[in-house]
Amino acid sequence: MKIIAKFNEAVFPPLLSLVIYDAPHYRMHIRVIQQYREHLRAACTKAGILTPIDGPLDLYVNFVFPSSPDNGNLYLALERALDGKTLKPPGIVFDDAQIAETRIRKFLHPPKK
Repeated sequence: MKIIAKFNEAVFPPLLSLVIYDAPHYRMHIRVIQQYREHLRAACTKAGILTPIDGPLDLYVNFVFPSSPDNGNLYLALERALDGKTLKPPGIVFDDAQIAETRIRKFLHPPKK
């Protein structure tokens, strides 16, 4: 799994942008979601983002070659991995309820010819 993270604090609410390759979906084992969180934390650390993020924020995420074509399951897995009130702490955000707007995009494999 590869994750690229950016955090723009110059706008209100601040914008967390993520590009996530090979994202898991919600129905995968809890250990996979915990590893997802660790990859997210590593990407945030690499980008200089201090976690957990406390306060309102917007979230833009681009899933590249995700494990599911279903936005709902992809987002629920991400939400669980981000939230400081689930899994092994600390989370990426203090509370996922502070996410004001979510924009989701997907890039799936092109069809075989």
